[in-house]
Formats: sequence, structure tokens, C-alpha cells
Amino acid sequence: MDVILGKLLEKLDDKTALIVFSDHGFTTFRRSVHLNSWLVQNGFMKLTKEIPETDKEGGALFQYVDWKNTKAYSLGFGSIYLNLEGREKQGIVKTGNEAEEVSDNIIADLKNLKDPENDQPAVMNVYKRDDIYSGSQSSEAPDLVVGFENGYRASWQTAIGGAPAVLMEDNLKKWSGDHIVDPSLVPGILLTNFKPGKAQPSLMDLAPTVLSCFGMTSSDMKGESLL
Repeated sequence: MDVILGKLLEKLDDKTALIVFSDHGFTTFRRSVHLNSWLVQNGFMKLTKEIPETDKEGGALFQYVDWKNTKAYSLGFGSIYLNLEGREKQGIVKTGNEAEEVSDNIIADLKNLKDPENDQPAVMNVYKRDDIYSGSQSSEAPDLVVGFENGYRASWQTAIGGAPAVLMEDNLKKWSGDHIVDPSLVPGILLTNFKPGKAQPSLMDLAPTVLSCFGMTSSDMKGESLL
């Protein structure tokens, strides 16, 4: 890639902007964390039956969840949703004080999660939706987002609503690297052939910068051109 970039730079004139960026980096992925299993073990989720260890997907698609007694569930990679009354079909958690209390309890307990195999912390931080998302679509975001430590990631079973009998297990797949951890551990990059117009550029600034290269603007976008 360095060679390709070098060849490109040789052909650029002083009126052509070159931007190389990534919105995230990468790290190792060695241990899978079953978030729904953790919710079960800590009383935030109830099951209609004990899931046997032979069920490697852990009752995927929430097939054994007792929704009338479940306060939270995980779907996707590191996303936790409250079983809110009026939003979920069988929601039991009332919005307001009760929802805040459940969220705070999950955050406090999950931040103390340690790997039973080596006693290493598995979670760096847990973020509330309103602290990291904004805009007209923010209500569609998860209620909580888990920022994992290096080497840990939400399991494939978690992504599809499974709750295996074990809490964590080794990642034995060829997929041995990932970026779905705490964002502070996987910063992205920004390389340009011009000096950016601000000291701390944001990912939000990239789209306005590209538009400005073509003499275009957008009033409804966050960020500003770096040119």
C-alpha cells in the first residue's frame, strides 16, 4: 500500500486533495463473551428452561426467553436493550426512573466483569445511548453499548439472541481480529496531503471535506470542511 500511495503522490498536482482514512483500527479477538448469558446469570434476563451445553447457539433468536420477567436483552455485537414497556411487545421496564435504575445496575455490574479463566477484566466501559448518539434517529440505537477490553468481543451467539450455558469461551475461528471493542483501543487514521484546517479533525468532518472538493456544501450535515 505504501508503494501504491507513493506512485499516486508522484502524479498529484498541488490542486488535488488526497485523503486516506479509516474510521477504526483493529485488535486481537481471543475470547467470546455471551452477553445474554451474563444477563441471565445476573438476574436481568429470565429463561423458560435451562439451556444445555450441547446447544452451542444457546437458544438462538431468544427462543427460551421469559419476556414477562426479563428486564434486558442483547442483540448484535455489544448492544443491550431494555425490555421497555410500550416499546417491546412484552416490555416490563417502565420508562423514566425504573429504566435509569436498570441501566445503572447493568453498567455497574458489567464493568466489573472478569474472565473466569484468567481473572482479567473483559469490559472497559458501558455507554448509555444518550451519551454517545444524537440526531433524529438516535431513538433507534441500543440503550447501552458495551466497550470491551482488548482480546474480548461479544460472541456470535449474542449477535443472534443466544444465551449459551457458559459465560465465555475461546474464539477458535479464523476470524481472529476485530474492532468491536472500546473505541479508545482502536483509533482510526487520517492522512492528507494538505494541512487540515483544525487541530483535532473528526470523522464527521470527512464528508463535508469531500463535498467541498467538488464545490458543494450540505447545511444539514455535522462537521466542517478541513480544507
